[in-house]
Amino acid sequence: MPQLTAIATLAMLAVAGVAIADEAAVQALERKCEVVREARLKPLREAEIARCKAEKRNDVRECERYWSDYGDAIRRPNGTMQPRMFHDLPECVAAEEARRKLNLGN
Repeated sequence: MPQLTAIATLAMLAVAGVAIADEAAVQALERKCEVVREARLKPLREAEIARCKAEKRNDVRECERYWSDYGDAIRRPNGTMQPRMFHDLPECVAAEEARRKLNLGN
């Protein structure tokens, strides 16, 4: 009987180890997605900030604060969500699919 308990414990640890490894892989894909998204968003965000600052009546800090989250998901007035920009990049699609598979496996 003690051997069965030891085997069961080892099996659970092996499964937990795989889940931890999978989580790390998914997190790496998510980080890659964010890097690629930010590379695409940065010039657009900077252009909006520059356009805002060009208007004399606008406060520079307010322009930077207002446009700092440009490209993120937003809630529309009717309660639905507008998806974040560039979430359809291949890196982001792969990360989302990997997260979905990991969550379904647990």
